[in-house]
Amino acid sequence: MGCRKVTPAIGHRCFNLVQNPSFEAGLTDWTSENVTLTNSLHFEGTQVATMGPDIAHMFQDVALIGTECSPLLLSFNAFGSSQPEMTINVLWLDAKRREIGTGLRLFIPQFTTDSDINARVTFYDITDSPPPGARFARLLFSSGPGGSVSIDQVILAITNTMNLVQNASFEVGLQSWTGPTFQPTFRSPLQGAVDVTTTLSGTLFQDVFIGNQPSNAPYLFSFGAFASGVAAMTVQVQWLDAGNNTIGSPGLEINIPTNILNNQVNYLTYLDITDPAPPGAVMARILFNPVMDEGSTLKIDQVLLARAGSANLIQNPSFEDGLIEWTPVSTQAVATNFVYEGTTEARTDVGVGGIIFQDVPIANAENHCFLLNYGLRVGRLGAGVAIADALVKVLWLDGDGKEIGLGLSLFGRGISAPAVGSRWLVYTGITEKAPPGTAAARVQFSIPSSSVDRNDFVAIDKVVFGRLV
Repeated sequence: MGCRKVTPAIGHRCFNLVQNPSFEAGLTDWTSENVTLTNSLHFEGTQVATMGPDIAHMFQDVALIGTECSPLLLSFNAFGSSQPEMTINVLWLDAKRREIGTGLRLFIPQFTTDSDINARVTFYDITDSPPPGARFARLLFSSGPGGSVSIDQVILAITNTMNLVQNASFEVGLQSWTGPTFQPTFRSPLQGAVDVTTTLSGTLFQDVFIGNQPSNAPYLFSFGAFASGVAAMTVQVQWLDAGNNTIGSPGLEINIPTNILNNQVNYLTYLDITDPAPPGAVMARILFNPVMDEGSTLKIDQVLLARAGSANLIQNPSFEDGLIEWTPVSTQAVATNFVYEGTTEARTDVGVGGIIFQDVPIANAENHCFLLNYGLRVGRLGAGVAIADALVKVLWLDGDGKEIGLGLSLFGRGISAPAVGSRWLVYTGITEKAPPGTAAARVQFSIPSSSVDRNDFVAIDKVVFGRLV
């Protein structure tokens, strides 16, 4: 029984299991010590939970009923000021809330999330499966002595599989990976004690066994990257058959342009969903292909691959075909060297405000939840400081295109300043269940007019919308 038991009143719990995930109700539903609420530098909503200075912790026990003992995707955003060492644990508890196992233990080294006021890090990881008898998952954030760290937008949601990547965070060097130009390094990883680094162009890859997964399945994919100097990178998920031959088109290709990773001043994370694997695929090859200038350095860490419930349902997700498939109001597609991915972003003038949305047809949507992920940055064409907001919603539509419910609402804020620059913020959300009669989802970005200066803008790029399970 344990987490497998489903009651009619609860049903299948595919939504975000964390209560009060963005601390909009203060520390309600959280147990904490030396944690305060602030409304400065908030990532989502209007408040963040700031741990420290000095030793602090906070935790929430999440009921596992209705999760069918599935692994859990963890996501949160962190920003530090002289950030102390941190651990993030997911602990399995029995009915009496006694610890019976560890699902995940993430170590974030000192100063990892320190940066300027607008370079924040969104973390991703996946637990193992809860053991028999598990009734709760305790999500525990703990920080050591020193400075402080702010946490926001915390997500725990069920996914189909554990992380299928071997040695995903390079804690045993390059074992299970092939990359002659890469080497393990032990300074400033995204998490843990090790990442891999290169100063040369070349490839890094791992062939991940998927032969025991359902045929034609799509996969959730994530990684973190950082660069010092000039570095571009193409990342692919390719499909291999039993003879180790590449088959079909790549399930995914992410093109990171020159200078984006260097401009970020911190690790930048990516999350996407592949197309379904073709018939006969038994391996998924995760391939990193950086192109480096002399004297530059590129680091990679925390690679995830897990079976998803659908491909990315968004058409033209990175605006490479302009605004085709999107409905814009006072929003343009702009080619620039500062995109999150590809060559083009959707840009809205803050002096005017605007909207861009896409209505996504969904078959058999009822009672399913969906993941939304996107990059957002605030920029300014000239000197001075720019601060702007974005309201992002997922609305459920019926067969006539009429709104029948709200699935998700996120409120984000970005900053650009001469000494800071324009950084990408990575947002993730999980919708509520789609109600009966849902035929489509409207993924909508609304930018309010908050300045008379038309030099300020909000950019959106790389929109992902699909089912985790």
